[in-house]
Amino acid sequence: MSLDIRSLFIGYLAQLEVIVAKVPVDIFPLSLSDDMFSLEMNAKVAANFLLRGYCPLVGIELVSFYSETSGKRAVLEQIMKTKAYLEQTVVIENLDDSKTLIDNAGFTEVALSPSEFIHKYIIPNFSFHMSMVYAIARAHGAVLSKGDYDGLHSYPTDFSFVRI
Repeated sequence: MSLDIRSLFIGYLAQLEVIVAKVPVDIFPLSLSDDMFSLEMNAKVAANFLLRGYCPLVGIELVSFYSETSGKRAVLEQIMKTKAYLEQTVVIENLDDSKTLIDNAGFTEVALSPSEFIHKYIIPNFSFHMSMVYAIARAHGAVLSKGDYDGLHSYPTDFSFVRI
């Protein structure tokens, strides 16, 4: 099985963009609790994580389109710039697991093979922060569905598994 990681990451960013585009501007500074990142920061971190994964994977200098500017527009701009940048990079044909990629995970340094780096570190961290964006948005009344998250599911607007 061949997996185009670049296209996968671009697809993830597209779904993050779908979610962010649907979130009302007043929800961006909100979080699930006082000691957690805001929706805005989770979205910015999620987008940046894909560059933290892809740049070292293809051996190019790490870039980031993170901006101190706040708000929905700044988040969407970062996502679009990240997507455009990834679209210009090379496609990886195979992962060379004889190499080691290093990054900081909180206060821990991780040193993993490229396969482990992507599958055990980058994708789970991207997914965590994207899930936080979705959870914060939903907790504060944004109208989103699982289809917005994965781009595959489809439900009628008023559908609920839990509402009787």
